[in-house]
Parts: sequence; C-alpha cells; structure tokens
Amino acid sequence: MFTPQERGVILFLMASLIVGSVVYVVKLKNPYFAPEFKIKENKTGKIKLEKININTATKEELTLLPGIGPTYAQRIIKYREKYGLFKNISEITKIYGIGKNKFEKIKDKITTD
Repeated sequence: MFTPQERGVILFLMASLIVGSVVYVVKLKNPYFAPEFKIKENKTGKIKLEKININTATKEELTLLPGIGPTYAQRIIKYREKYGLFKNISEITKIYGIGKNKFEKIKDKITTD
C-alpha cells in the first residue's frame, strides 16, 4: 500500500501532530510558556490571563515580561520606591534602558490598575 519511505513520512507527521498537541496543552497550563501573563483559574475552571501590575508586581513577576530580566525588574522596583506608583504604563519608559521599543513589546501585558 505505502512504500517504506512513505510510511516513514506518515509516521513522522503523526508524531509531529501528537507532540504539537502536547506542547499546546502544556503552554496553556504552565505560566513559564506564557511569560507575559499571570494565570489564574476561576471557580468554573476556566483559565484567565491577567496583565502584570507594574505598581504591585514582585521582581519575579516583572521578569515574566518579555525583555525584562532581574536588572530591569530591580530598576522598576527602585523607581517605584523612590518616586511612588506609576500613574500610567508609559511612565515605565523613564526607567533607564526601557525605551520605546521595549515599551512596545510590553505595553499590552502591563497595567497600573
């Protein structure tokens, strides 16, 4: 029916489909794979993705944002301690090293509410 080469291709495609399905499920359930959001499960078991509040986030939570490592997270916390809470999300660009490009990558993932 199929040649050995065709069977190998079919087997490879089936394995790829299975692995892809597993990765998708893991990505939904594991915050490591969706680093820009905090994940909460409500009473009905549905997953809710929340933006990270830059006024209350810990260093660990801030490092979940793309391009924000421990150094930037510490700068955000020090800025908060020195100048008070952020009034809006664009104020984060006052942090040394967080310019327009980095802000564009995180603006949809942060909040001040």
